[in-house]
Amino acid sequence: MENLKIKEKKTKQIFSARIFFFFIVPSLSGVGMAFSFSPHVSFLFSWISLIPLFAAADYYKEKPWTRFWSGYLSGIFFFSLSFWWIGYVTILGTAALVAYLSFYPALWLLALGRPIVQFSSYSSKTNLLNALNGASLWILLEWVRSWLFSGFSWNELGVSAYKSPLLIQICSLGGVLSLSWLIATINGLIFFSFRSLYRQLASHSFYFPKLELLSLLLLLALCIFYGAHRLHPPSEQPAFKLRYAAIQPNIPQDLNITIDPEAAFLEEITLSRQSLSYFPDLICWPESPFGLDFFSSPKLLEPIRKLQQAQPFSFLSGSFKATGEELFNVAVLLKYPQEELELYAKNRLVPFGEFIPFANIFPFLRKLVPFQVDLTPGKTSNIFSLDNPKLKIAPLICFEDTIASYVRKMAVQKPDLMIDITNDGWFKDSPGAFLHMINALFRTVELDTPLLRCTNTGVSVWIDQRGRIINILKKDGKLVECKGIMLGEARWHQPAETLYKKFGDWIVALALLTLSFSSFSKIRKVS
Repeated sequence: MENLKIKEKKTKQIFSARIFFFFIVPSLSGVGMAFSFSPHVSFLFSWISLIPLFAAADYYKEKPWTRFWSGYLSGIFFFSLSFWWIGYVTILGTAALVAYLSFYPALWLLALGRPIVQFSSYSSKTNLLNALNGASLWILLEWVRSWLFSGFSWNELGVSAYKSPLLIQICSLGGVLSLSWLIATINGLIFFSFRSLYRQLASHSFYFPKLELLSLLLLLALCIFYGAHRLHPPSEQPAFKLRYAAIQPNIPQDLNITIDPEAAFLEEITLSRQSLSYFPDLICWPESPFGLDFFSSPKLLEPIRKLQQAQPFSFLSGSFKATGEELFNVAVLLKYPQEELELYAKNRLVPFGEFIPFANIFPFLRKLVPFQVDLTPGKTSNIFSLDNPKLKIAPLICFEDTIASYVRKMAVQKPDLMIDITNDGWFKDSPGAFLHMINALFRTVELDTPLLRCTNTGVSVWIDQRGRIINILKKDGKLVECKGIMLGEARWHQPAETLYKKFGDWIVALALLTLSFSSFSKIRKVS
């Protein structure tokens, strides 16, 4: 009878442990990662948020598919809490996106076993290799997520450090993935150090994780030293100066609300007229929130030209352009006193927003979204040129500013400034617009080029070459769903040739080599 009670107690303990490591632990990780992107929570959450997943991988080291589903659950929590606001446009599409994205932490946890990670050893050398391999695998999957099925790279682990200009400077070396690698490595070092420490204490022997602690401190010290060096004010005089007015009309975006295009257009004209007292060199309108088309209705440019005659300025705006059966989402530049428009057609369209992927193969996918029109992507990544002042501008539309590889492609033409026009009004007062902004912020550090963002409902902002928010439009404490004009005068130095601009995601190749070499060495040792 007593043996039966002992057996029953052990069974309950095992069941409780399984519940803890399968449900609670990955849930904590997913919630921690999601919260680390919030402006109200410390970004340090991300520096410990992978530790619960490492613990789950250790507990289920002999059960790879249990690890997989545990990681998938973590992904459900992380991406649901991060991207629930997309449901304002499509609930089914949001569910499908979360279900797809959750495969990435699931695959990461599935692979956290032999030969990539060795849980059977507790030595300092193995701990360091385990942390490096875990981080390399993490950024490899983030990289795949950035391009597979047209890509959706938002909220990479490194983006959570947007609040720290000091730390994000390493993105000029290896992009945001290099920061993801650093954060994931430190998560691994902390976990494996405490794991070895706990085991030694349990066996009443002394252990101090010298190699792990030294590696952690060395990585942070190098990152901080490099960041401090980059943030030191440059000795040379600024090469560029621009007075700008970013118009934020706050035109509501809702399928249940009918927008009066004429009233919306007049609102933007009125705000532009008010900005003339600031004598701007550039007046910028957002991505068209009401179907504005300067090409089919060229008379719409007449009020702009009248304003330019009263006070010369360049005008940049979103528009649509129909060519035969094709419809393009474009940015246009009208320079005074020129008559012709410069045009850039959006290259990277929003999946399930501006086109339906695989709709020809799976027609039912069109039912996931309320929009039935497919836009045509542009074919060239051309840049604009201002005459007064002399500036080369890389125009970006909507979420193109979050696609590091695409913006880097435009940087080959050596623009002096990036301008993104966007309409995030569909996401109302959710975190969507703010997340868009912080994901775009890293392009400035990667390419040493400032970014002006002009939005319909927020967040309109000027971000300098070091990823610092210099100017932001805020009304009554609100960043979104507010109307106004962001006025500013910016000065900045000539964009430099960063390592990331020159070599791109070289850190992915390094991660792949690390994993290949480590796996081959361990397989060879076993055989």
